[in-house]
Amino acid sequence: MRPLDDVRVLSFGTGGVVPDACKILGELGADVIKIESKDNLDFMRTIGPDINNIAGFNEANRSKRSFGVNLKSERGREIIRRLLKKADILAENFRGGVMQSLGFDYRSVRKLNKSIIYISSQGFGGGGPYSDFQAYGPMLSSASGMLSIWSQPDDPYPVGSNSPLPDHMASKHVVIAVLAALDYRRRTGKGQFIDMAQTEVAVNLIGEHYLDYTYNGRVARPSGNRSTHAAPHGCYPCHGPDEWCAITVHTDQEWEDFREALGDPAWARDSKFIDILSRLKNVDELDEHVKQWTVQRNAHEIMETMQKAGIAAGVVQRAPDCIADPQLTWQGAVIELDHPVAGKRLYPNVPFKLSAYPSLWSTRAPLLGEHTDEICRDILGMTDKEIAGLLAAEILHNPSNTSGTGKSMFG
Repeated sequence: MRPLDDVRVLSFGTGGVVPDACKILGELGADVIKIESKDNLDFMRTIGPDINNIAGFNEANRSKRSFGVNLKSERGREIIRRLLKKADILAENFRGGVMQSLGFDYRSVRKLNKSIIYISSQGFGGGGPYSDFQAYGPMLSSASGMLSIWSQPDDPYPVGSNSPLPDHMASKHVVIAVLAALDYRRRTGKGQFIDMAQTEVAVNLIGEHYLDYTYNGRVARPSGNRSTHAAPHGCYPCHGPDEWCAITVHTDQEWEDFREALGDPAWARDSKFIDILSRLKNVDELDEHVKQWTVQRNAHEIMETMQKAGIAAGVVQRAPDCIADPQLTWQGAVIELDHPVAGKRLYPNVPFKLSAYPSLWSTRAPLLGEHTDEICRDILGMTDKEIAGLLAAEILHNPSNTSGTGKSMFG
């Protein structure tokens, strides 16, 4: 048994937010059915060499089943309506208006299933002047204000990151909202509609800067790795090509411990560095001294020296380092899954352990329409003859009629 073993989710998710959220629900035991069509692919299936062999898609769409259906047809929509009557949760993050055009907006779905929990997550939420705007992770970073501070002070423009941080954070908020709604339904018997704007999630990530402006009138500027309340604080170069170690010293007591870990050099006793305010005032000079010490030493040596002294420090690792990291290995943080098209690949494991549910696991991402037949049989009670007819009419999709579907970014 897993916490959500009796919960069924219909996921109309595309891209990152809802697919990643539903992956987590699947890892918690929910039967997550991804509704997709070969005629309107989840765009994540298109950014690689093959619709079934794309790293980003296969990561975000683990632990779910794929149901292929032509939503442009009335017969296909009728099949979805039958599934909705047997579902607990509907999750979608299509552009505003899409679900309504299909007849699957909350009001319509609630007529079929009064206890449904319906979560809708658009970039700018439902309603308001931007509700129908197209939105992606980097755009959310920009709209929230995050991008304006995501760089070094001397960079000529906001740098940001290739990692769509708002998407990944928003997916976790989706899970929290769903779990809260499930608890509410358990106590009251009532479902509900959840509207979550991904931009609001991004805003939450930098809330202290909004507070600083409203209270102090200060507009946040890029500060790179610097901190307003800790020094030294940054990533320092170490011995070897492109090797770095992050070090943070907050309190004056930590400074004393840090100084001793360095061997109590004369410069560290200068009055310029006697307390946190002095260190912040002279941070450029301080960082140069720290750099001169770190550049002569191995990054792991520095990390271990600092940690023994009670100072927060960690090697700046890359993917190969993380895969081989002894702590992550001990935790089982990386698992191998065998995909029929992509082959054996490494993926992040479920990142927590529950003592009451020690057997949480993740399964590989599905092929497009891989579970259409079994869902039709097991949930909708269709006969093999009926399923075959719907496949032949291209109302339903499974691997037999989706092979070679769609164009990837490579043609």
